[in-house]
Amino acid sequence: MINKETELYCKDNTDESLQIRIAERAGEKREIYRLRYEVYVEEMGKALGAIAKKRKQIYDPLDERSILIYVQAGSAIIATMRLTIQAAEDYPADLAEVFQMHEFKTLHNRFSLFGLGTKLAVVPQYRSSPAFYLILAEAYRLLREQNASICFTGGNPYLVPLYERVGFRQFTRNFTDPGYGLLVPLVLLLEDTDHMKAVRSPLYRHARKYFNDLTTAQAFGKGFPEAGQVFNTQLVTAESLWEYVEDQLSRSPLAIPVFRHLDGKSAMELLRAGAIFSCSPGDCIVYEGGVCNDFYLLLAGSLTSQSKPAARLLRPGDHFGGLMLPGGSRQTEAVSAITGVELFVLPRQAFERYQHLYPEAAAVFVRNLKETQNLDRTDSITEQGGYNHE
Repeated sequence: MINKETELYCKDNTDESLQIRIAERAGEKREIYRLRYEVYVEEMGKALGAIAKKRKQIYDPLDERSILIYVQAGSAIIATMRLTIQAAEDYPADLAEVFQMHEFKTLHNRFSLFGLGTKLAVVPQYRSSPAFYLILAEAYRLLREQNASICFTGGNPYLVPLYERVGFRQFTRNFTDPGYGLLVPLVLLLEDTDHMKAVRSPLYRHARKYFNDLTTAQAFGKGFPEAGQVFNTQLVTAESLWEYVEDQLSRSPLAIPVFRHLDGKSAMELLRAGAIFSCSPGDCIVYEGGVCNDFYLLLAGSLTSQSKPAARLLRPGDHFGGLMLPGGSRQTEAVSAITGVELFVLPRQAFERYQHLYPEAAAVFVRNLKETQNLDRTDSITEQGGYNHE
């Protein structure tokens, strides 16, 4: 049965015909590989190489050591995720380093097996269904059966709000995976029921069925104190979120053009629908030619937007992305961090939920986006270099 907790991931779709499965046969796996290709390459425009394009499938050696979870609707596979459960030394060295697995090993004796969720793909028409929740619940069950206490994933920034609602946390610097773009490392402490309850995670009711060692959360906090400095929108009041954004911008959010004519409550709820994340100098948030259907607001630091024939300097209060573009539209600019930056991201799916709840405020926000998207509110940087101050 689908319970109320799945409302984080679905609107009114409670189709109980969805079935959770684990791929065992070669035919099932080939269908999963094709689904990955359809989502990542054909829909999202990821540049994953000539071999993937020729085969119209995405797979790699880690698939042979992983569990392929999928959701079936009728005879079709409509969602999938790869779950790997191994010791740190059994992972490829680059993955172990990115997620700091060897550092985790030193923090607690429960940190010996590590889960890694990758290659998540859901067909568009089921992204408002319980499919994502069903996959996560099955992954959680498998991890606990293996006595694992940690699960990692890496998500593009627009996925951060979704993962934080489940209970994942940002904990270390971002990395870039060729073809997939900028990824934010996230960790789920499988025994931290206090955190799951605080963020109202749909996994909380599953976690309560097990004995949970809460000292794992304490060990994580001591080993990664910087994780406690991340501003998680799921753990704060609307007022605290507003104060934080105001402090980062050095002005009221209502003073920036994209929020003008919104009342405080409507703007506050819009901020609560997204998430805040950080980038290091050189991180590329949006790639030219890639698909971006989300809204990004620069809160602190400096970005550069590279596009022909010139480039732009983005300052706090400026925004970018493709929230108003038709699905599948390609970006004409690449946006990268010049300094360390703080960003707010609002995924399109989250904005669509906001539109349903606050239609009048959403209409004002859309009008502001349309009015500002073609205005150059930043300094321009010529291709020859240097700044042209207005």
